[in-house]
Amino acid sequence: MQSPAAITPKPTRYKQLDSLRGLAALCVFISHCFLMLSRAGTWVEPIKQSPLGILLNGRAAVMFFFVLSGFVLSLPFINSNRPLKLTEFYIKRVFRIYPAYLLAIVLAIILKTYVFQPGGNAGFSGWMTGFWGWPWDAVHRQEIVKTFLLIGPNFDADMIDPVIWSLVVEMKMSLLLPFFIIIVSRGNLLFNLLFFLLVLALIYNHTNGFLGVFYIGVLCAKYKEPLTKAIKALNTAWVFALLLLAMFCYNISFEFYTPWGDSAHPFAYFWRDYTNAIGGALVMMMALARVRAGNFLQQPVFNFMGDTSYSFYLLHMPLLISFSSLFGQKFQGSAAAIIVLSIILAYALSYVVFKTIEIPFQTLAKKLVAKWPLLRTMDIK
Repeated sequence: MQSPAAITPKPTRYKQLDSLRGLAALCVFISHCFLMLSRAGTWVEPIKQSPLGILLNGRAAVMFFFVLSGFVLSLPFINSNRPLKLTEFYIKRVFRIYPAYLLAIVLAIILKTYVFQPGGNAGFSGWMTGFWGWPWDAVHRQEIVKTFLLIGPNFDADMIDPVIWSLVVEMKMSLLLPFFIIIVSRGNLLFNLLFFLLVLALIYNHTNGFLGVFYIGVLCAKYKEPLTKAIKALNTAWVFALLLLAMFCYNISFEFYTPWGDSAHPFAYFWRDYTNAIGGALVMMMALARVRAGNFLQQPVFNFMGDTSYSFYLLHMPLLISFSSLFGQKFQGSAAAIIVLSIILAYALSYVVFKTIEIPFQTLAKKLVAKWPLLRTMDIK
């Protein structure tokens, strides 16, 4: 007789959402490329405040990552009888996030030690030249140890790989997410919206108040069927209008927020991040509801970008920093060469990591959970 773990139905995987995550990771890369260029500001600002700004809006892309995490992690449990076992949930998250993360940190340290040329990227922006200038002293060695731990104690997330601040958020939110899933699964719409407002009130005006962004993803999972059904019923004109609204919300930080600044607006970071997240949630639900959009996003190139998105996100900055220091002052047009070389190598390495690290460790987590009942304890649903 099969164990309960063996007969649990496999959750549906929506490849179009993987593709959207891949496109968002590419947008983060593009945004970092423009930040690298010291003289980009004068001609980039009009692009940022146009529809093309979504390609440069790395912050909005990260908000989309958070919404998507809340959605896909909630979906198997929130409207089903599948038990949510706390230890199993945590083990799978650790095996999903840590192996590729640790490899990326080791690679970044190797590049910093043996490839990076101090002062070689002096022609680029102050943002780019601010990385990897630290010495190998006792203080920074301690910071490296804390970096490997990821979630604490507090460490300088910019010191080795600047993108890992979002991984800190992912791991911390993963600790709370199962309880959000339970609350939302048992509540009605009114209760869930009121609880959302309570969450926002509790974390209001905190620069890292991303808890509600994940909650938006959980809500999308809870009400996936009615939301996608409503979007399917829209005619073409209304779908186009909804897409424009989604893009407007997603890019609102560039369209309106930047001229006011973070501190000048009374809602501080909330107005920006949560509007970005709502825009990303609308895009996500449209990709699920509209057949043509879903089919378009499942083309091989987008599937590849989706599969490699996590490792690509982790690896692209160490490569950009390294190559900018190696070739930044070598020849005219070096910036274009650095960008092209970085993206090609980042995708190549990401594919290798996806095949040799990400998939095997996710498979290992499933096998461990299936083999050892102790790892399937603490049923909270």
